[in-house]
Amino acid sequence: MPITAQEIVDAIGNGVLQALNTNQLFLGVEEDAFNNANIHPEYVTTVEVAKQLTAPDRIVSLETHMKVLRRDARSLALSFKDALNKQKQKRDEVDEILARYRFGKKDSQRLDVLVRSSSPERAPLVIAEAKLGVHNLPGLLKDINRVVRLLMMYMDLKLLGRHYIYGAVLFHYWEEGNHTGTPNQQACNLLTGIDAHLKSLKPKKPWLNARGGLLTHGSKIQAVTGYHEIYTDGYEEDVFGKNSFTFAPGLVLLGNAVDVNSAKF
Repeated sequence: MPITAQEIVDAIGNGVLQALNTNQLFLGVEEDAFNNANIHPEYVTTVEVAKQLTAPDRIVSLETHMKVLRRDARSLALSFKDALNKQKQKRDEVDEILARYRFGKKDSQRLDVLVRSSSPERAPLVIAEAKLGVHNLPGLLKDINRVVRLLMMYMDLKLLGRHYIYGAVLFHYWEEGNHTGTPNQQACNLLTGIDAHLKSLKPKKPWLNARGGLLTHGSKIQAVTGYHEIYTDGYEEDVFGKNSFTFAPGLVLLGNAVDVNSAKF
């Protein structure tokens, strides 16, 4: 059964929130009484999101080499017979295209999460990169460009016309002491930068649908916490525990499917 944009949005929201909960579990009882858990390391997010994207008819892989994606794309492109070309000519054309898509000086870059159908006769369903917080716009834009470049590879191989492929760059917004539950200026500036970058991609890639923002699904707002201490001499006091915090998953969703534009963030 094909995946949808809304399913991806919901899975990422659930996965990033679960990563926060997992890190809270790591704190232990004593530490958790006085400290909020932020998401560290980044790999926890990758694993929890991948778990949410699993299904009986899918294969989910972590840290997949880009060269593996290129190899599989080659096999898929060559599986479609072209009546106008001999097979050798077709192979040469495909190899010439793929030669333009190397990732890193040693071609050793990896993709955080790859979701494929259990059927080998289709392109990937989801290609995703994971980041930590919202403080690094250049890093997020770099990941967006990497995902777009992968989508361009499938486009040049004429595979996007036969398949829907979704790209995702996920992160999270975190702020302690925010009683309003709304993003601060830093988060707003980051989202503005993402939006401007996505708009700049559209003129040369009219097939690309792209959106970015914080997800209401999977967000969490926690008030200040503490406890009431009663001492042996009868004295009582309220003991301050943890700061309030606002937390929300963030997502840049990309792809050639039109439902990217209608998915509810």
